[in-house]
Amino acid sequence: MQQHVLGDFKFIDNAYRSTVSVAGVAFVLIGLSIFLDPYLHTAWLALIILAMVGAVILIQGIKLKKLGMLLTGGIALCVGVSGYVAFNILTGSLLVQRIGLGVLACGLGWGMITFFTRLFTTNTSWWALVPASIFAATGACLMFSALRVVDFVLYISICLGLAFLMWSVAQRLFGLAIPGSLLIGIGLGVFLGWRNLENINGLAQTGMMLVWFGFSWGLIIIFGRLITEQFIWWPLIPGGVLAVVGWGLYIGGNPSSALSFIGNTGSLGLIIVGAYLLLLRRGLRK
Repeated sequence: MQQHVLGDFKFIDNAYRSTVSVAGVAFVLIGLSIFLDPYLHTAWLALIILAMVGAVILIQGIKLKKLGMLLTGGIALCVGVSGYVAFNILTGSLLVQRIGLGVLACGLGWGMITFFTRLFTTNTSWWALVPASIFAATGACLMFSALRVVDFVLYISICLGLAFLMWSVAQRLFGLAIPGSLLIGIGLGVFLGWRNLENINGLAQTGMMLVWFGFSWGLIIIFGRLITEQFIWWPLIPGGVLAVVGWGLYIGGNPSSALSFIGNTGSLGLIIVGAYLLLLRRGLRK
């Protein structure tokens, strides 16, 4: 009993010392930034205060392998860096691009949480990939796209879908592979179907969108084999129905290009079948 109590006191003492050390370094950095900025006339030193504090907490979290410090430090660092990039006029970019770069940096900060918890703790924070993908996709869209609704749908859907797929493979959770696969198909379908609003052909564009929706169900079969090493057959039903309906709508709306469209999209079906056969061969070799 006495040893247990002494162990608790030792843990509290170590935690107290760590907190005091982090707070001390953080106050020193904040004080130096506020004191030196009027004399150095940098116009950016005060903007990196939060980033510096976050870096200190993150380093201490890595040293002590504390999940709470890793989360706090990573979030503070990414928010500080994103704020610095977004509001620093020295970058010389357009405001939208600076905001996009800042949001992208915020997404990378969330991704660092997964990376560092993977390296230094026993419980990897895979969930951090979800906000990381949303922020990173939004920032990339602000920087590189035409800022249309379909662009945001494409970037966010694909990045979020990839995050769910990485999480599902790493944790062998088949349930997460379903939204991950569908999000990728939805993003591609909406973008490819409705990116050209100058010459609207409702039937053809809806058909193209539904075909991509259908192929996303094929991804579920592939990742089902990768995660569970079993043949998951039920996605063939909604996927096949959506693909056939999509082909029919596209043929009705644009019959002159129907043959090339079916050939191009049919090749994607062959790619899915080939990928599944490769995974099947790997399972047979085991």
